[in-house]
Amino acid sequence: MSEKKRESDTLEGVHKKLKQDANRDALKLRLQIALGDASTELRRHSTCLDVLFSIPCCGRCMLRFLGYRDYEVYELSSTEIKEILDARRAHIAGATVASADGFVDSPEIVCIACVGTIQYAESFVDEVVDRINNEAYVIKTFNMNVTLPTSTLVRNHSISIYWKNKLGSNPQDLVDIKEIFKLLISWQVERRTGLTLDFSSELRMQVAVCHEETKEDHVFLTKLKESGLVIKTKRENRKNIQVGDGRHHVVKALTLVSNERFASAASVPPKEVTTKPAMEFIEMTRESVYVGGRYLKYTRDVSQTPWSIGTTMLAELSVSGIVCDTLKEAYRADDYKFVTAGREDANVRMLGNGRPFYMEMVNPRIPFLPYERLKELEAKINTIMPDKVQVRSIASLEPDDIKVVKDGEDTKTKSYSALCWTSNPVTQKMVDAVNAYNNKSFIIEQQTPIRVLQRRAQMIRKKEIISLKAIPLEGHFLVVHLHTEAGTYIKEFVHGDLGRTQPSLASIVGCEADIMELDVLEVDLEFPPPSRLK
Repeated sequence: MSEKKRESDTLEGVHKKLKQDANRDALKLRLQIALGDASTELRRHSTCLDVLFSIPCCGRCMLRFLGYRDYEVYELSSTEIKEILDARRAHIAGATVASADGFVDSPEIVCIACVGTIQYAESFVDEVVDRINNEAYVIKTFNMNVTLPTSTLVRNHSISIYWKNKLGSNPQDLVDIKEIFKLLISWQVERRTGLTLDFSSELRMQVAVCHEETKEDHVFLTKLKESGLVIKTKRENRKNIQVGDGRHHVVKALTLVSNERFASAASVPPKEVTTKPAMEFIEMTRESVYVGGRYLKYTRDVSQTPWSIGTTMLAELSVSGIVCDTLKEAYRADDYKFVTAGREDANVRMLGNGRPFYMEMVNPRIPFLPYERLKELEAKINTIMPDKVQVRSIASLEPDDIKVVKDGEDTKTKSYSALCWTSNPVTQKMVDAVNAYNNKSFIIEQQTPIRVLQRRAQMIRKKEIISLKAIPLEGHFLVVHLHTEAGTYIKEFVHGDLGRTQPSLASIVGCEADIMELDVLEVDLEFPPPSRLK
């Protein structure tokens, strides 16, 4: 490193340090002025600071119990805040020097109110920033939710009872501990990452802090019948988990127990703690984004999605397996949901202009890909197994765009080509009987097919056959073109499903019929919207 560069970095560091010191001095002055303005109120409760200093409570929690809501001041350290509060306490008492508690000269112990969560909030910033940097979301804002130890609920309640016993009234306008913790972390994250805290941000962080030493603080409430708190252990996902001890359960239990009863079963004020809290987990999730298009399937050995019974795969390949991984990787998503406008069996080809589909990208790091990049990905997908599956019209979508795929279940129509066998040789009379329905719609009634009874409700569905046309082949074969309402069971329409579909192709030609091969030629649904294809 050059001498000039070292000098520049040194000057920059000094400037930054001076700016930070100036900010801290300004915050100290703000707190001193605010406490001076509040002198009348403090005199009215002249012992409130004595109460707070009588227990091992950090400076930040002291401000909380005083109802102080100039949040930026909480960036001062606990020791700095306590120095100012102690000086104010001495002034109220008419002393000329700060009271002699000795807290400045002694190492500060862990706060009994927040168990160190806001007292040492800055100690968690590195882990949060590292996680943000490692995830590398393409975004300018973030939102943060926090989960703090349940013990803080019980301990703050205990201190409130202690306060009332000493002063005769409850603390007024107590500041929520989670508000302070969230802001102390968020402000540091903003400075170190350049992201902005925005409560409507698509990026949501969940920061959970635990404190092993006090994790059982609330359990005594289960022994107080009036609390209604019941904690049970149950087996879930091969793990034993406790239920009934969530924060909302504990809050409700505390409201149902009288102060006297609480004090008879728990320590007032709370017992001292000797250990600091730890990070339990950091979860980061971003709102889903959507991308979609149409797929074509040229072979009869590919299922739409992975198809298995138990551990046995019934089709080695799937459309979703061929198409989706490439797009998932491009968006750097955790997972995806593959949704299609209907489905075809593995042995049915999807031809024509393809079947509409969309993917919901779960927790994507990249929220948007330009049209040119999507065309590159489309071309890449089409080189994976071009003789089996291809895609077209890949486009970014908005949530409103995907509604057409689900709504289309009731409104779209489909065209098919079916190679059929008949038990009698095909005659012109049979062909004419079928072609009598060419461009002439009729209604069929289909009981739930036998082959899907295990997963579909038993009912009779009325479906419209919009058009039916037969092209004879040699012997016992003919090709049938069908245009039908969505949801029609084509195979059952051909063979009749033991009389469960009426009328059927078999009843029209007057002999047994079965389907040998089936192709979907058209799914009549405009998707993606034309406005997205540019």
